[in-house]
Amino acid sequence: MRIVRVQKALAAVVLASGLGLMAFRQQPAEETPLQRIARQMTEYYAVARGEKAYLHLDRPVYATGETIWFSAYVVDAGQHQLDSLSQVLHVDLLSAQQKVVARRTLRLQGGRASGDLDIADSLSAGTYVLRAYTNWMRNAGDGFVYSRRLSIWPASPIGPQELSPEAAALAARKQRGPGGATASRPDVQFFPEGGTLVEGLPAVVACKAIDVNGRSIAVRGQIRNAQNAVVVAAFSSRHAGMGRFAFVPGTSQRYHAHLTLPDGSTADYPLPVAQPTGYTLRIVETSESFLVEARYRGASGTAAPGPVQLMSQVRGAAAYPGPRPLTGDVPAAWRMPKKNYPNGIVHFTLFDAQGGPQCERLAFVQNGPAALRISVTPDQASYGPHAPVQLTVRVTDSEGQPVATNFSLAVSDAGLTALDPNAETIASNLLLTSDLAGYVENPGYYFREQSAATAQALDDLLLTQGWRRFVWKAVLAGEAPPAPFTPEQDIVLTGQVVSEHGNRPVPGSQLTFLQTSPARNVTTATTTADGRFTFAGFPVRDTAVITLQARRSQGGSNVIIRPDNGPVPVRGVLPVLPPVAAAPPGVAAYVRRSRQAQAADLELHPEKAIRNIILSNVAVTAKRVAVPRDDPRRLYGATGSTVVDFANNPVAQSGMSVLQVLQGRVAGLTVTGNPPNMTVQIRGQGTPQIIVDGQKVDIDFVSTLVASDVESVEIFKGPEAAIFGAAGGAIAIYTKRADPNYKGADLPAAPGIATVKLPGYYAAREFYQPRYNALLTNPPADPRTSTLYWNPSVRTNAQGQAELHFFTADGSGTFQAVAEGVSLSGQPAQGSGTMVVRGK
Repeated sequence: MRIVRVQKALAAVVLASGLGLMAFRQQPAEETPLQRIARQMTEYYAVARGEKAYLHLDRPVYATGETIWFSAYVVDAGQHQLDSLSQVLHVDLLSAQQKVVARRTLRLQGGRASGDLDIADSLSAGTYVLRAYTNWMRNAGDGFVYSRRLSIWPASPIGPQELSPEAAALAARKQRGPGGATASRPDVQFFPEGGTLVEGLPAVVACKAIDVNGRSIAVRGQIRNAQNAVVVAAFSSRHAGMGRFAFVPGTSQRYHAHLTLPDGSTADYPLPVAQPTGYTLRIVETSESFLVEARYRGASGTAAPGPVQLMSQVRGAAAYPGPRPLTGDVPAAWRMPKKNYPNGIVHFTLFDAQGGPQCERLAFVQNGPAALRISVTPDQASYGPHAPVQLTVRVTDSEGQPVATNFSLAVSDAGLTALDPNAETIASNLLLTSDLAGYVENPGYYFREQSAATAQALDDLLLTQGWRRFVWKAVLAGEAPPAPFTPEQDIVLTGQVVSEHGNRPVPGSQLTFLQTSPARNVTTATTTADGRFTFAGFPVRDTAVITLQARRSQGGSNVIIRPDNGPVPVRGVLPVLPPVAAAPPGVAAYVRRSRQAQAADLELHPEKAIRNIILSNVAVTAKRVAVPRDDPRRLYGATGSTVVDFANNPVAQSGMSVLQVLQGRVAGLTVTGNPPNMTVQIRGQGTPQIIVDGQKVDIDFVSTLVASDVESVEIFKGPEAAIFGAAGGAIAIYTKRADPNYKGADLPAAPGIATVKLPGYYAAREFYQPRYNALLTNPPADPRTSTLYWNPSVRTNAQGQAELHFFTADGSGTFQAVAEGVSLSGQPAQGSGTMVVRGK
């Protein structure tokens, strides 16, 4: 059996701008089909250079008004080492409506970063999604970015409270959308092992059942043919709504599952149609090996067209034995020792004699523990309030030898861990979920213990969510991996220009980039053949306000600018949280403690509640018809004596251009022509200076600017325009989308123009760590209730050890210290310990 690995030398290939696939070494004079495939796969991986991101959180659940503390790990997808192409990490918190409610942009250093996200007290409780990604990661598909569901309970004393049971049911129906009874039908899917059912060949079929909220459900039933005769007498799902059954499909038959659902009702679901000819692949796992069998059925009983070949690979480390003949009913068989693979998902692919992929199946390799062990030992059996704590942390391998590791550590209420005992860990992420597209329910379950039950459940997961229909086409064709996104070394603005009707990419579009805040900058660019653009090298010290305008190469602004706003959220419904009274045990006490802590904090800092005061019965006696004098878009801080209010002008909402609206409405201003050929004069003094959101532009820039996207216009006549160096006067245009307080991001995009708010690098706050001593007789209230200690970046010494010091807070109870990290060689590491704090 031959083994091929992606070497560091190959992984260090310099990426050309076109990212073309390169020939990395001399091809053998005579190359077997499998040698060629292995070489092509190695070359593909070397150029693709995938990345993975993981976030270690200070605890598994949160409440409104609290803060999420996180430590980020970005590793290469092959060896899992903290060494990535990208230097920028994006972290988003998404609501159930798939809207970004909080965002952080972080500078990576050695694959590491840390930060925090405030959960606004104005947010509603519910299920949210926390995601992390580099732009380079998106080349593998948005389904492979780091994503994790979070339950956020209502605790803010001044924010919106939880939904009533009736309102929660209504919200669930709204999330499901129209469809009535059909919309509430559970989703049950069936996945043939290897990819296809073939008539007359033994088959294993896996099933996965979820409800309309995406939660797994238990089902049981029978498999029947088109005549309703029972083929499989009984089968049922096991863990997380997944299970399997075996049968032999007959000739020209269709099958369905007759299932009993959790509410006692029954429903029928079709199975995939069996093909009259083809290959099948089956894997039986033992403690030491994978037993792989391949079968073939041809038309009229013809034999297979030559021997079949098997390739297996884990993150680019490939192993392949010799070819096997397929004769009659005798299957081709291989025994693949597990010791030949690193821990993780192994891809088994069956190729025909010509090197074409026919079947694929995923399995899981776990040689020993999934992660290095981190032991966390407190220096005392228990502590009192405000007492000093010393934690000794030690990282060892399976043989007890110390290992140098980067890790993060959180000490939080042990009861919160019980609310999500199967939450994702760094081991479950790097070895499993990061290589699967989509949501995996309770990923930590598969690694809590090594048992026959968890191994069976993990194999069911890979038979369903890991079901494969080939992605070999580009590899075998020698094509470069798709790379619309480049590795970010600094903050960049990317996007695409598409046609206004039809959403077709617009190549060669001329773009103008106007940055108004915090610095002023103007530049231009041209879109690529697929309509994409990139702006880089501009200063971003804080959130940058940027206006983009695009025109077709032949003129005209009938295009739509789509700035990249991160991965497209996965479609589907997020579960609605139950009322606190009906929540799992421990939630009510946690919410009560959080609410009390936040209320006490508001008493000490009442200014925090000012933004939440709701004004009522207030009469508005004047309209604001100009942008504020301190608006950052004001060039030189100048204000014009003539102001035209576009935001409250019905004429400006008619689809006319801004110059058409001004035509005949301002004394001394003459506008002639029609878009896109228009001229402007003030008092016959020549073309005035045009300023859009603080940037000087030419008349062509605004000749097709849609009036409905404009907030107001100021006209500077005669001496008023001297500050701009313009003898012919000046016109200052302020767009709605460039307003720092603009709230209309959900409005339809205006043709030819877009305004983007691009966050600068976030400076992470320090977790509150008071120091108590005997002289402090009346200390202030300590806000630490749920999370007692958080350290996002710790590194062990040569003995694999580290010591951490902090003080306990006011509260008592049992706290759990959870540590997660990655060793220098790329092995995940995790562990925990407990400590007890006594009451006063």
